[in-house]
Amino acid sequence: MATSSISSSTASTSTSTLFNTTSGASTATSANTAAATSAQDELDQISKEIERIASEMKKSGPIGDVQEFQKNTNDVKIDNNMTARDIGILRENDTRISLFSSLGEGDKVDVFKLRVATTGLTTIGSLVSDQEQKDALRIQVFSRSSGALIADNDLDAGDARKNYLLLTQGALELKQGDYAVRVSRADGYDPQAQKSMQYAIQFTQGGYKRDFDTVEKGVNTSADAFGFTGLGVGTNALISGLSSASSFISSLPAIGTSATSKLTGVLFDSLS
Repeated sequence: MATSSISSSTASTSTSTLFNTTSGASTATSANTAAATSAQDELDQISKEIERIASEMKKSGPIGDVQEFQKNTNDVKIDNNMTARDIGILRENDTRISLFSSLGEGDKVDVFKLRVATTGLTTIGSLVSDQEQKDALRIQVFSRSSGALIADNDLDAGDARKNYLLLTQGALELKQGDYAVRVSRADGYDPQAQKSMQYAIQFTQGGYKRDFDTVEKGVNTSADAFGFTGLGVGTNALISGLSSASSFISSLPAIGTSATSKLTGVLFDSLS
């Protein structure tokens, strides 16, 4: 946090510097005046930073009584922009959106979509069930209308990496619009997708009064797992063939923890 660099010794040193002048006005020098001004500016900056952090912390929590909602969705065999599963609508100081899913064996990518209803500073949080995999999850945020990459936690993603870090700090403004969230394994990690990864992702814009959870389970083999309906016989046959060639994804068990324990690690105790 920004406050980690603020210590009692720093404040003490700054204060002593500020008042380190002699009683005789004739002995004051321009150097002492400059040092005093600098120290005062530093104290003012520290005070403003503490006030800002306190204000942000107050805005990031629940606002009054929080309504909780949960829906289940199913993974698909082919993940792309067209088959992205909806995880909700993000509104400033109104909704919090949480996603709980997994990349099972053979499953290389998940794609979800959300709508940002209000332009505002947005925060993203994420967890994985296995701490050894904490750097193995790649999260990308795209604009669905333009396809532009907005944020990416990959170390080599350049400006998109910077935007992702800003998102984690609640310091990036997302414009009103539709976004896609692409979840995959980090480059070089388990390229054959042999390991299962359980994860959670959460979006907020300030405080929230309504808490929306999306819990994704495995592919529903008795339904249209691709999200397409009313297609021609040839297309359906092609999809059927692709389905037969794809591996099944293990389902997530029911999650019974309350909203207050989400993204704390308690969630994944029930998944182990």
